[in-house]
Parts: sequence; structure tokens; C-alpha cells
Amino acid sequence: MDTTEVTMAVCALLDVANVGEWRPAGPAYTAGEVGIFYGPILAAPDRAIGVTCYIQTDDIETGRADRYMQVRFRGAKSAPNGADILADAAFTALHGAYQVSGISRIARTSTAPLGADDNGRQERVDNYQLILDNPEATS
Repeated sequence: MDTTEVTMAVCALLDVANVGEWRPAGPAYTAGEVGIFYGPILAAPDRAIGVTCYIQTDDIETGRADRYMQVRFRGAKSAPNGADILADAAFTALHGAYQVSGISRIARTSTAPLGADDNGRQERVDNYQLILDNPEATS
């Protein structure tokens, strides 16, 4: 599973769990939607999620492949808990998930508040470890 595939799989998992809308080919998100983005979050909509792979480890001897994903959340304007609400919903969808979309296990490893952007939208990042399925492993 390459970087694009695993990142898109996480975006799709968030969409299926109704955390936000994942439309990689468009159309643009409406103001009332939570947009899910591959990588950086765009200026609109206000409520948004960005998914980025930032570390990849592949053990030659065991075949274990780990990916670390940063999931960035931005809440609605002037909502002090806006990012937390989105992050909590994503946690419910992702943490502890196993055997989905080529991923053996997902676990949250850390969180960090980022404060408000220039438009008063609170931001936060959560980091997740993903252990990928090993297609060469035998049962």
C-alpha cells in the first residue's frame, strides 16, 4: 500500500463514519459541510480535516509496515470546542479500527491543540499509527 492509497483510505474511513465529506474529485465543499482534504486544509469550508502521512517504516526482516498520519482539525468560527468535536468523532472512527482497507490496526498516539487561526477557528492535530496488512504473511 503506497502513501497515496493509505492516506485516501483514512480519508474514506472518516467519510464512511460521517465525520466529514471526502470528495477528492470535487465538487467544492459547501459552507455547512466538514471538508476532508488529502494534505493541507484549504481556506473553505470553515470546518475541515486534513490527513497527511509523515513517517513510514518498513521492516525488511518481518515485513511489518507502519505509517504515521497527522490528522488536522479546524472547527467553526468562534467555537472554542469546534476542533475537539471533530477530533473526538475521528477518534471514535479510527482508534482501535482493525482489518479495514488494507490496514491491520489504527491507534492514536498523541494530540496537540494549535489555537485559533486568524479567522477565530480553533485547530488541533491528532497523530495516528497505522500498521498495514502484510500481504506476504501466512496464517
